[in-house]
Amino acid sequence: MRKRSFKLIAHATFAETAIMKLLETHDAVILERIAMGAGATNWYYCKSTSQLGVIEAQLSPGSAVSVYFDDRIRNAFYSPAIKLEMENIIVRTGDVVLGLLCEDQLHVDVTFVDNARQLAEETSGIDSTSQIFYGAFPVRDNDGVRAVTVVLPDADGTVRPHPH
Repeated sequence: MRKRSFKLIAHATFAETAIMKLLETHDAVILERIAMGAGATNWYYCKSTSQLGVIEAQLSPGSAVSVYFDDRIRNAFYSPAIKLEMENIIVRTGDVVLGLLCEDQLHVDVTFVDNARQLAEETSGIDSTSQIFYGAFPVRDNDGVRAVTVVLPDADGTVRPHPH
């Protein structure tokens, strides 16, 4: 299946949910869990339905896609107070998601940090002008308000249960 025709399938799948309506008033962090990807993920920051169209073209068939409209993955400019907050998340949950917004203002380059020393290394080159994303790794939630999760059809158009 060509990427363009799959984009239309992804768009139709999202159109059946509250995602488009929620993007009218909320930014979102999008987590794509790749089907049969051994835990591989892609992360995006989406501020509009037009950006969602760009993201749809990059999604993979069979992926579970969670769109988070709340602050479970926080979006902020880096500060020492945020570093302390991330250390507390590590203590509470065992690790923290740390993402940097890429130059394209769409992709989020994510690292999973599980100790204070690694966090110090990862944040050593980050300054207060860097937009970061951080939080505990989010579950696949689907309340239709704070989060929407969909499983995209496979390349053959069949929706199969996602293994993760």
